[in-house]
Amino acid sequence: MKIMIKIGTAAIFDSTKQKIKENIIESLAKEVSNLIKEGNEIIIVSSGAVGGGKNLVKGNNEIGLKQAQSSIGQVKLMEKYSQIFSKYNTHIAQFLLTSQDIKNKNSLKNIIETYKHLKRENVIPIVNENDITSLEELSFGDNDFLATELLLGLDFEKLIILTEIGVLIKNKEPITSSNFFSVEDYDKMKIPPTGFGGLKSKLEVAEKIIKSGKECIIAKAGDSIQDILLKKASATRFYL
Repeated sequence: MKIMIKIGTAAIFDSTKQKIKENIIESLAKEVSNLIKEGNEIIIVSSGAVGGGKNLVKGNNEIGLKQAQSSIGQVKLMEKYSQIFSKYNTHIAQFLLTSQDIKNKNSLKNIIETYKHLKRENVIPIVNENDITSLEELSFGDNDFLATELLLGLDFEKLIILTEIGVLIKNKEPITSSNFFSVEDYDKMKIPPTGFGGLKSKLEVAEKIIKSGKECIIAKAGDSIQDILLKKASATRFYL
């Protein structure tokens, strides 16, 4: 299988303790390493860089500040990924991209060529929006749209969106299978304040992915990826 795993800001960064959730990366590293050994292809799209830089660059919530925080936090984020994945004898690579990089044919060709060589050595790309040159994900999306464009551009099969909340709720009941793509179709949920995407962007990308013949799943960060794939963990799967 060719699986793209997207993890949001609130799922990977503890806004109360102002620190990256190492246990979430630990769980992800263990699961991904096993999946790679089984012959699957994995790319991780990870938010969390802005949170990682908040302690060092303080101020109001303007875009320029977030860009500065991201430039520092990205280093800390990748350091954690590298440290933890290395415990499972798995190397990582950093991809800083924008949606325009993926939409441009020449840039996409370069991305595909780079990925081809990394795949051969079982190196896991960790992708994030290039916040210094692009404002899209900082303003709205939290990498949801970037993950979708990359999935379609590289012809991956599944997008698993890992969130702090996990399975969606409707009428106070968990929805494990859904063809509803509007926020109003679900119970109002308390979205952690650290993310930039929220439910709206996730439903938009879910609809786009499903209409493209791919699979999209919203699940809880920290749950086993294997269990999510085998439908043993509570998650919301979309269909038309």
